[in-house]
Amino acid sequence: MSRQLRALLIGMLGPALQAAGVAWDLLEHGVFAPAGGELITVTHIVSGPAHLLMATGFAVSVVCIPIALEVAAASPEELARPDEIADEAQLRGELRTAEAAK
Repeated sequence: MSRQLRALLIGMLGPALQAAGVAWDLLEHGVFAPAGGELITVTHIVSGPAHLLMATGFAVSVVCIPIALEVAAASPEELARPDEIADEAQLRGELRTAEAAK
């Protein structure tokens, strides 16, 4: 996976959660209860599942966007998984052994 795609996926996690919360809230208030203005209270805003999902998306954005920026700026070697590094090191060692045997 390219580093730009990784950074995009990491960076879009929070906004995706926020969008799901907004869609949920719009469906709840606009479609299922269009005249339900009396249901909107401070308690509903603080503890409503859609609002909590939006707040979670914002918190995830605060954490993930700096990580996404670091991933976008990282080199491929910095993004390699440890097992990939071990496999490459093992292959290099085998190549050196084969070259030394020649």
